[in-house]
Amino acid sequence: MRLLFLLVFIISSSFAIAIDKTWYENTNENLEKIYSDQTKKIDSIKSSLPQEEKEQADYQLLLLKKLTNLLKQDNQFTQKEISKIENLDDYVKKIKEYLKIDSDYLTEKKEFEDNLKKIEILDEQITKLTDKESIQTINSQLLYAYYTLKNKQNKSTLDEYTKFQDEFKKKLLSSLNDIKLPSNDNLATKLSKVENSYNQILKDEKKLLLALDKAIISESETKITSLNNEINQLKNEKQKVIETMIYAKVEELLPPLQNKYSFYFDLNKNLQEFIEANSPEYTPLLELLKYLSREHLGVTTTTFADTKESILDIIKYSWGTINNPIIPIGDGISILAIIKFLLIFIIGFSIATFYKKKITTASANYSIATRTMLANLGYYFLVALTFVFGLKSVGIDLSSLTILVGALSVGIGFGLQNIVSNFISGIILIFEKSIQVGNIIEISTGLRGKVTQINMRSSVITTFDNIDIIIPNSTLIQNNVINLTFSDDVRRLHVPFGVAYGSDIDDVIKIILESLASSSLIYIKTIADKEPRVRMTAMGASSIDFELLVWISENPNELGVGSSNMSDFLIFIYKTLQENNIEIPFPQMDVRVKKELTC
Repeated sequence: MRLLFLLVFIISSSFAIAIDKTWYENTNENLEKIYSDQTKKIDSIKSSLPQEEKEQADYQLLLLKKLTNLLKQDNQFTQKEISKIENLDDYVKKIKEYLKIDSDYLTEKKEFEDNLKKIEILDEQITKLTDKESIQTINSQLLYAYYTLKNKQNKSTLDEYTKFQDEFKKKLLSSLNDIKLPSNDNLATKLSKVENSYNQILKDEKKLLLALDKAIISESETKITSLNNEINQLKNEKQKVIETMIYAKVEELLPPLQNKYSFYFDLNKNLQEFIEANSPEYTPLLELLKYLSREHLGVTTTTFADTKESILDIIKYSWGTINNPIIPIGDGISILAIIKFLLIFIIGFSIATFYKKKITTASANYSIATRTMLANLGYYFLVALTFVFGLKSVGIDLSSLTILVGALSVGIGFGLQNIVSNFISGIILIFEKSIQVGNIIEISTGLRGKVTQINMRSSVITTFDNIDIIIPNSTLIQNNVINLTFSDDVRRLHVPFGVAYGSDIDDVIKIILESLASSSLIYIKTIADKEPRVRMTAMGASSIDFELLVWISENPNELGVGSSNMSDFLIFIYKTLQENNIEIPFPQMDVRVKKELTC
């Protein structure tokens, strides 16, 4: 199969027709002779041809005639001498003349480019033909030659146009310093009149368009036709006024260009925006002014102005982009609004963090719990306030969220009532100061220990076994709490003991107090009304009951050593009684058996 395709390709290629360059590559005299001979040949056989081929023959004769005439044509463009430019009117006229030449140049250039496309298509078509001597093939070859010769002339014309345009621009540039310009006031007055006319046309146009809309609604065909005619007429007038305004603006910017004033670029920018908005076909005028400014003011100055303008355009575009809504909430939230919100939130968060740090490390006149509470309350308040202010700044209507917030508040209220209760209890503890960090407390549940932390929701109690227990603040409010160090860290310890019946009570009291005074036990000794005492409490079933009353401190001294505890005093009493041979009784019962009397 591959061999078959290859064979077909070789055969078809061998019979493919190439472009016949003899129809266009030669001197004009030789080409005229070739065209003449072909004309005679066609004329001789035309009568004998079938009708269809006769039409092809007539088309061939027409192409031969066009080719012959094309050879006789001179260059379509001949350079003219540029007259002297003396004043502003002459200068503007020359600008108009230059733009006319530029328009002709663009027309010629378009024709050249169109012919190139046609030549490309014909080249493809000719290579597909097989009969070299057929009238159709020759016609295609002649048409190819026509477009080729035509483009040859077009290329020459375009070159002449380019040379003339360069000379024209140089003339305009050299004349810029020599022309006499009227005062700025006169130019401003002229431009103002044109602008008034333009604005009036815009107003009239709006009125007519509004009237046309009403006529269309009322289906008044006569009125519609009349208004359309008026609108078309007004459009023609508008185009004339636009042209007048463009050249009035040109006249306005020529003096600052001549004198190299910096505000020339502002006027040029204004003209550029007007042309882009109303008449883009005047873009070549902008290119001419750009050439004049670059050559007259200098490349550096012009480039700097263009760069500055480009930067301003980029900034303007970027500002418009980030200011466009991207989130359809309220009036729309833009990237700029999001950046604003984040900036506000960062500033507010920083202030809140600074406040919390300063309050936490404030004067020691305030308790740790108070400082912590004030720091946390202020911190969360500032964060919430920042969040609300941020939402307001981006254009979110907070009043529209009232119903939603209310509904959420009800639901959250039920779910967070315990948390809120603990929070309020924490505030009460802080400001009431009934329980403070460092206090030793005992709860009705039997828990006993030292308060180490009071937070917003809970407090931490460290037991004497060094176990940290977290207790909700509401528990400390709702239950009975014994604060052993509420107003003073000094308390009296009741140490119970008993001796056997028969013991000397005075000796027991004397021995205990004297031994205590000479012992190493730590207790309060220096305060007069807090001296240790021993008192009898009861005559028990098995013993005479006493208790040692001794004052101790719940807080350690500077060395970190605290008072002795209950265990220490009980051990001391036991050893003291043993050393002094004082009997420590234990429960006992005497049983007496009564002898039964017999009669």
